[in-house]
Amino acid sequence: MKITQLFSAIGLATYSVNTFGATCSCAGVPLLNSMSSSSVEQRQWFVNVSYEQHEMNRLYSGSDEVKDETNRNRSTDSMIVQTDYGINEFWSVSTMVSYVDHQREIGSSTNSFSSASGLGDGLLLFKYTPKKIDLFSKWQYSLGAGVKIPLGEDDAKENGVTVSEDLQPSSGSYSALTWAYLGYAFEQSGQTQIFISSHYSFNQENRRNYTNGNEFNLVLGASYSMMEKWGFAAQLRYRTTQADERNGDDIANTGGSWVDFIPSVQYRINDKSAVNFGVRIPVHRNLQGALQFTTSSAATLGFSYGF
Repeated sequence: MKITQLFSAIGLATYSVNTFGATCSCAGVPLLNSMSSSSVEQRQWFVNVSYEQHEMNRLYSGSDEVKDETNRNRSTDSMIVQTDYGINEFWSVSTMVSYVDHQREIGSSTNSFSSASGLGDGLLLFKYTPKKIDLFSKWQYSLGAGVKIPLGEDDAKENGVTVSEDLQPSSGSYSALTWAYLGYAFEQSGQTQIFISSHYSFNQENRRNYTNGNEFNLVLGASYSMMEKWGFAAQLRYRTTQADERNGDDIANTGGSWVDFIPSVQYRINDKSAVNFGVRIPVHRNLQGALQFTTSSAATLGFSYGF
């Protein structure tokens, strides 16, 4: 696949706003949600740098939204750098590192503001792609496995006091990951595509005896590349997580399921580079416990380069 097709047909179709954990109990960024779901060609590199802004100010009880009386403001900004390399015809490797800045303010009292920033989690993922979309095939399918690696602090402090789990830059724990992707192009050029992808995270306990709940994601998407410069994509993402745990006991008001709609647009600067922008629109939530804060809005801006 040529580099122009890589950006228009695959990079856009699978590039999306990062999920960010969606509840205030998860500090680490679930990086696989931002991972390009394609493999690159043999001995080729693909680099994507993105800035993401995430607001988590909706309060839910089960599937019902509840008015927040606390005047709470919770946000996260992050920088994510993804690198892909084609090892050979079938195998590729993807890495990702993140830097996050968490902020939370409740009401207007003197001690209402809390924050923490630093390196987040990293990701290493190996992908096997026996079939790719090209002049001879309209199908592509891939399987992958990898590990999430804690790179930053999970015991960050503010004024000498350890901040809560949702403000920690890193989850502080390793996770095993499995991933699968299936795509179909309506023409050999790959101009119009549909795809389905999924992944599962097996999260481990960190040194503070905290465990983020295991997570499953399923994404249905479509993309269209118009002329030589513009491309558009839309995704519908279902995400579910188990409750978080401390010392093996479930933590109240964590876990649940989410459905989001994610439209995005891409502009190709030239055959090697592109910029992209996407937003995440909440569709449905069904959250565990009495009350949970979750996503109110999210957006991402990225730059991609292939060589």
